[in-house]
Amino acid sequence: MTQPTASDMTPSERRAALRQLIIAFGLINKTIELSASGAPRQVAEHAEAARDLIGELVADLAR
Repeated sequence: MTQPTASDMTPSERRAALRQLIIAFGLINKTIELSASGAPRQVAEHAEAARDLIGELVADLAR
């Protein structure tokens, strides 16, 4: 079974997916800020990797 792509989504589905990804992106950025103020470095590194991945997904869907 293949996964649906952004081109398989209706415009409203794409907008909803983008809204959700943007919210997640913001939450991860906040996590990075909080972890930078005292949490272990590994937490920040994982959060940064997740943020970068979601950022790429947002950019792909926005095309």
